[in-house]
Amino acid sequence: MTETFDPYYRWLGIRDAQRPPNHYRLLGLEPFESDTEVIEASADRQMSFVRTFQTGPHADVSQRILNELSQARICLANPQKRAAYDD
Repeated sequence: MTETFDPYYRWLGIRDAQRPPNHYRLLGLEPFESDTEVIEASADRQMSFVRTFQTGPHADVSQRILNELSQARICLANPQKRAAYDD
């Protein structure tokens, strides 16, 4: 029996019950975090880790996850976009 690879759980620690993950969860942040430096540092950390899988057997999945992380970062690091997202 083969196990299906789950990048959200394996790489980001996001379980099924926490899906679909919101931007905060993707970046490993508490809900409604507003400190831009904390958001940027968390995004850097998550993206750096996922980049380590870019050349492995799950390269296509890593790119998809990196895109999601990037979108979360762009949204949450901008106060106006974050406020709209939080609403």
